[in-house]
Amino acid sequence: MQSSHNFFKYKNVVERQDVKKIETTYIPKKKEINFLNSDENINFFDANTQTDESRDYQSVRITQFNLELEKMKKKYHQVIKKERDKFFKELRLIKENVIESSYQEGELLKKEAYQSGLKEGRLDGYEVGKVEGYQAGIEESEYLKKNALKIIEEAKKEVVTYQKEKQSDFVNLASIMAEKIINKELSLNEIELSDILQPVLNKLDKDNNFITIFVTKSNFESTKTYMQKVKNEFPSIKFAVFVDDSLELNGCVIDTNFEVIDLQIRKQLDLMVLDITKGELNE
Repeated sequence: MQSSHNFFKYKNVVERQDVKKIETTYIPKKKEINFLNSDENINFFDANTQTDESRDYQSVRITQFNLELEKMKKKYHQVIKKERDKFFKELRLIKENVIESSYQEGELLKKEAYQSGLKEGRLDGYEVGKVEGYQAGIEESEYLKKNALKIIEEAKKEVVTYQKEKQSDFVNLASIMAEKIINKELSLNEIELSDILQPVLNKLDKDNNFITIFVTKSNFESTKTYMQKVKNEFPSIKFAVFVDDSLELNGCVIDTNFEVIDLQIRKQLDLMVLDITKGELNE
C-alpha cells in the first residue's frame, strides 16, 4: 500500500503544530491451534493450476459443442433439402398431370364440337363453302394479277438500272479507246497536233498577249514548226514553246496572260464523260 507520504503531495498537506501524539498498545488474545492428525489427508489447493485446467476444459467443451452444432446444422440442411426436393417433385408431377388432363379434355371437347358442327352444318356448309370458294378464287386471281404486274414493274426498273450502269461502263470504255486512237493518230501524223492547237489559238488575242505552250518532248519540234507558221501569218504574235515531262502522252497546255488552257486528251475525255453522265442522271 502506498504510504500517505507518497500519496499526497506536499502542497495538499496541512500541517498543525498543536496536534498531540497518542500511543496505543494492542495485545491479541491467544487461540488454541488444533493440528490435524497424522492420518488425515491434507489436500493443498493451487489456485493458479486449477484455473488453467478449468480454462482448458472449457475450451475443449466449447470446441466439442461447436463441432456437434455444425453436424446438427448439416444434418438439418440435408433434411430440409431432401424434403424441399420431394415437395417440388410432387408439385411438378401434379402440375404435369393437371396440364395433361386439361389438354385431353380440351381435345375431347374440340372433337365433339367438330363432329356436332359437321353434322349440323354439312348441308349449309356445302352452299356456304361453294360461295366462299368462288369468292376466294376471284380474290386469289386478283392477287396473282397484281403480283405479276408488280414483278413486271420491278423487272423493268432492274433492266433500266442495269442499262444505266452498263452504259456508264460503255462510255468509260469508249473514252479509253478514244484516247488510245487519238494518241496513235498523233504519233503517226504530226499535222494532227495542229488540229488541237488551231481552234484555241484562233480564239486568243494575238496582239496584246504572250502565249506559252507546254508540250511533251516528242511533240516539241513539230509544235515549234507549227507555231512558226502561225507567226508568219500573224507577225504580232508572241509565243514560246517548252518541254514539260510531267504531261501525259501528246499532252499540251497553253498558258496566256489571261488564262491557262489544259488540252491534255485524258482530261478532255474525262470532262466529256462527266457531261454525258450528268445528262443521263437528269433524264
